[in-house]
Amino acid sequence: MHQHPFRLIILIAVFLPLVYACASRSQSSYYATEVGEAMATEDVRIISSRLVKIEGLDESGRPGWGTAVGATVAGATAYGITESDNPAGIAITIIALVGGAIAGQFIEEKAKSSLGVEYILRKDNGDKIAVVQAVDDEDERLPPGSYASLIRGSRGYVRVIPQ
Repeated sequence: MHQHPFRLIILIAVFLPLVYACASRSQSSYYATEVGEAMATEDVRIISSRLVKIEGLDESGRPGWGTAVGATVAGATAYGITESDNPAGIAITIIALVGGAIAGQFIEEKAKSSLGVEYILRKDNGDKIAVVQAVDDEDERLPPGSYASLIRGSRGYVRVIPQ
């Protein structure tokens, strides 16, 4: 009877970060604060576009929720199984903490990874810029030679959308 709340906590601790991690920003996604906001637009022509993989961790590469959850779940499980404070039980718990942290970071990175498109764009003034954005499907990729709009939000997020 006492194991059921513990299992529920573990399930929530594992799946909540994974659900959060699956949210990605694509050309069709907006924050609620961006609704009704005037955004700058610019006409561009697509020089090239290619599919890329957007890796899950941020620029800093620092561990996030996956590492913390993995370490917590593995450490608590190991301690619950050994139920001892002797050196062997402590060593097993520490090994489980490290292994859980590594596994959690790996799962978080894979869960946050998504499909993206790298666009090379030519602006009306002749300047070229590169933009990478998440897409849900390969079919969202705009072909080279087509005209598009470059939209800049106040938070600095840039989207390339078809005209």
